[in-house]
Amino acid sequence: MSHECKRPNSSTDGRGDALHVARLGTSNESTPGLVNSSMTNKPFNQWRSTGIGQHQHRTSGFTLVELLVVVSIIALLISILLPSLKQAREQAKSIKCLAHSRGMGQAASVFATSHNGYMQISANQGDGQVGYSTSDRTSGKYEFAGDELKAWPVAIADASGSTVANNWDWAVRADTFADARAKQSKMSDGFEMFLCPADRVKIATPFYPNGTSIKGTGDPADPVTAGGGTKYWGLLSYAINEDIVGIEAQKKNNQPWPAVWKNGVWGESNFPNWADAGLRLQGNMDKVFDPGTCLLLADAGANTLQEAESGQFTNSTRTGYANLITSAQAFGPNLGNATARWVQRIPIKRHPKGVVNVTFADNHAASVKPTKFQTDTIEGISLKFPTEFGEQVRVSPYRPYVRQ
Repeated sequence: MSHECKRPNSSTDGRGDALHVARLGTSNESTPGLVNSSMTNKPFNQWRSTGIGQHQHRTSGFTLVELLVVVSIIALLISILLPSLKQAREQAKSIKCLAHSRGMGQAASVFATSHNGYMQISANQGDGQVGYSTSDRTSGKYEFAGDELKAWPVAIADASGSTVANNWDWAVRADTFADARAKQSKMSDGFEMFLCPADRVKIATPFYPNGTSIKGTGDPADPVTAGGGTKYWGLLSYAINEDIVGIEAQKKNNQPWPAVWKNGVWGESNFPNWADAGLRLQGNMDKVFDPGTCLLLADAGANTLQEAESGQFTNSTRTGYANLITSAQAFGPNLGNATARWVQRIPIKRHPKGVVNVTFADNHAASVKPTKFQTDTIEGISLKFPTEFGEQVRVSPYRPYVRQ
């Protein structure tokens, strides 16, 4: 029996040739030239398995070398981007800190407006303090919590709209940083304005009131009878200018011993012309010369938890109490002079490039950058601290002295 094979119409695309061969059950040798003439016109990656050949789609994928190249590129990008992301986070924290500084300035303005132009005094009642007496309680200048003065953060919080009846509503009573840290869970975290997001330590003391100026047993949930070293400790990242809100703690020749740099004279110095130095202002904001250049509040505290725990942080001989800023015993009226005398009161590692956020006495806030540093070994510890800032910031509230 003969088979008649008809060639497909020339208008087809060649698939008819392969189909015709498959139907006959013959190999490509029995139909010479048929497959080559019709299928080799297609690109290799378009061939399909037809039962005649073994041609299939090419499988795509990466070689080991290609994968290593991709991983290396990703690692390089991460190494480039991570520092930028870290800097962006640090900058964001600094900006938020500056916003807190502005908020404290606004609250201080409200307080002064409602207290006859006075800022809350930072002092003890009695204890040899000069220029303050309990009669000032009725003057309308300052705020009290029961029988004791309100610490300045509590007074400012009250002025900002937070109802704070007692100092222990914000802080705990303790003698040392270690004791205070053990009570951190009892500190109120409801006063965000006083806490810089970049602060690694977070716990500090406003210093006043302390000792016997702390009355009663305090918080009923944590009663403490104050001893000579007892202070209030809370979540606090800023210091107040003691030259403005403080009072003299000593007398000399039966008169207050001036503590503030004035007329080129060191405060609390034994120079023959010691009386030419300035008295602290006891909170009188109207007496501040050029308040737009004089510091009221600023970043303060230890740079690290290790510093705070070392005891160096609270050594009053040089590093002093970190949440008070003063020109007393400093070599000049400016912030750089104060930081050179009382090192570690200003944390230069908190913000990028050593920036310090400052609230000025006219209640505006700004970031100031140190331009000159000094390294000194104090009690066996090498410390680096700023001695000049790009923007001149005064600590002394008096007119700058011009040598004749």
